[in-house]
Amino acid sequence: MRTFKKFIFFSLLAIVSMITTQSCSRVKVDAGEEAVLVHKPMFFGDGGIDKKPIPTGSQWTWATTDNVNFKIIPIRYTENLNDVASNENTPLDFNTQILIQIQKGKTPILLQNYGVDWYKNNIQETYNNYTRNYVSKYSPFDLMSNRDTLALIDSNILRDMRDYVVELSKKAEFPITIISVITGRAIPNKEQLAEMNNTAAQIQAKISEDRRAEKEEARAKAERKRAIADKAYMNELNLTKDEFIQLRQWEVIENKQGANIDVLVGGAQSMWNVRR
Repeated sequence: MRTFKKFIFFSLLAIVSMITTQSCSRVKVDAGEEAVLVHKPMFFGDGGIDKKPIPTGSQWTWATTDNVNFKIIPIRYTENLNDVASNENTPLDFNTQILIQIQKGKTPILLQNYGVDWYKNNIQETYNNYTRNYVSKYSPFDLMSNRDTLALIDSNILRDMRDYVVELSKKAEFPITIISVITGRAIPNKEQLAEMNNTAAQIQAKISEDRRAEKEEARAKAERKRAIADKAYMNELNLTKDEFIQLRQWEVIENKQGANIDVLVGGAQSMWNVRR
């Protein structure tokens, strides 16, 4: 009889242990996270979001209890904006980033008020609209190369996003902190880049043409000055044109040291071979 009672006792204990084990689940929370429990009792007790988050570590809960893990370290959200119009209606592409941190200990409030998709539903569209609005006020040149312009855009968007969160919190607390905003330099799309390359090629061709014209003009001026100087020299020595040309022939020979020069004098009447 005693043996049978022991058997019944241990059998019941095993059944209770099995039921308890199968009715529980383990919530694991990594470093830099908080977990929020969402209770869903099957028979009795209050359901809903637990007001106290679970910090780093682990905790056993009922199997019917769900959990949502939130990162409480700063998270960088990247947005790729295409065909954003500048003040010249030039379509440009941007890679922008916004750094946001959920306030520690307030993840249950965030889940209760704004849900799991709080960024997508409440931040993303507004952030992109602010970016497009401020970008449209500046020229493509400033958006692609002026650091001061991009810094001013960042500061304006950061201010407006923080004000936006404050306004939302007046209705329902929004426990996040907007840390920073970074608007990358504008990137021309393929069509715009092709047009810019074509324009640059035309500008370079015009510059090369202008430089060639300047060289030709400079050479022409030098030739005119030399002609004027030669004429003045010829008049000063009271030489005829033929005499002056013959004088220049000898000057050429004198200046060409070590050269083998054939000099034609007096038309085709005589040819001198002069070697130094």
